[in-house]
Amino acid sequence: MKDIDWRWVAVALLATNALVFVLAQLGATPPPERDGELTPIDPNLPRAEFIAHSGGDEDSAEPACYTIGPLPTLLSQQRAVDRLGPFTTHLQTRQTEADRDRGWWVYLPAASRSEALDLTRRLAERGVEDYYVVAGGPLENAVSVGLYENIDNARERQRRVRTMGFDAQLEVRREAVPQFWVDYRVAAGESPPWRFIVRASPGAQRLQVPCTDYGFTAANGE
Repeated sequence: MKDIDWRWVAVALLATNALVFVLAQLGATPPPERDGELTPIDPNLPRAEFIAHSGGDEDSAEPACYTIGPLPTLLSQQRAVDRLGPFTTHLQTRQTEADRDRGWWVYLPAASRSEALDLTRRLAERGVEDYYVVAGGPLENAVSVGLYENIDNARERQRRVRTMGFDAQLEVRREAVPQFWVDYRVAAGESPPWRFIVRASPGAQRLQVPCTDYGFTAANGE
């Protein structure tokens, strides 16, 4: 009996395995397809949101009036006017003021200009350099020795100045800041793009108001 050539046996086995694999693939059942089914959307992708829409508070049988604000700047107010103008029957702007805390103020009270100057001289002698004399207002002639956003830092400054022999006082510093508003009237069914305005100005709101409060009455014309 002749010796078996094992190389040919190995080749035959490989060919047989390849043929079995191909036949198995040809006989496999493909996954079912559903008509109209879309690949699920990745939840991490950004979603588009429609700002202007049909339907909303303006969809009524009567005209309605609204106010938007407070807006932080004149520029934001003008942009609001530009957006709302084409959709409104009446539109007006106005400005108000509001008090805003600007931090904690450490100061030395002084009854006169000469007393204030004497305090600044004594501060300089003790190595204090960051001070100034208030030129006007309810605390005219007071000597400011620090303005802080954090109350703990302000109290520490007050403590250090007092250890030098000064009557350092501490109080909240407030200032009047302007706020801007847009008042408008829309006809029945109109939907101005007010959401853009509100989202661009954190803290702003759109509120429905009586038309008579702003002079937007039927006597002004529809």
